[in-house]
Amino acid sequence: MGHDMLTTDQKPTVQDFPTATLVIAGPWFRGHQLDTRPAVVVGPFGGPEFADEATMSVVWYFTLGAPQPGDSVQAMFPHELTPLDDTLTTMHQDTFRDIVRSLRRGRFAYDDGDALRAAVRQAWRDRTGLADADPAARHTLHRS
Repeated sequence: MGHDMLTTDQKPTVQDFPTATLVIAGPWFRGHQLDTRPAVVVGPFGGPEFADEATMSVVWYFTLGAPQPGDSVQAMFPHELTPLDDTLTTMHQDTFRDIVRSLRRGRFAYDDGDALRAAVRQAWRDRTGLADADPAARHTLHRS
C-alpha cells in the first residue's frame, strides 16, 4: 500500500478545478469538439451543493462571448480540462477587463455564476491593489 495509490495516471476530479480556475479546453458544438481555447471554471455541475459528487465542471469559454448556457458555458469532464499557470489576478489586463464586461452581460443557469462573480470581484480588488503603484491607475480610481 502506501504512496503507490498516488500514481501519475490518477484521473483529475471536479475538486481539482475550483471556481475561477483558468483552464484550456475544447468546447463542444453540435456534437463536435472544437479546438482548445481558454476558459474559466464556473463551478461543479449542479451547483456548489453538489461539489462532492459532481462528475463534471461547468466552464465558461470567455473568448466566445458573454456567458450563455450551452453556448459559451458548458459542462466538461475534468479530464478534458488542462489547468493554466495563471489566475484572474495575474492574467493579462485586457483579457481580465473583457471577462468583467462579458460577465455583466451574460447569464448562467440557476445561481451557477455567483461564486465566479465573487471571485472576479475579489480579483478586481487584488489587481486594484497592485495598480496602486501606477500613478495613472491611481488617478482614475480615486477621482471623486
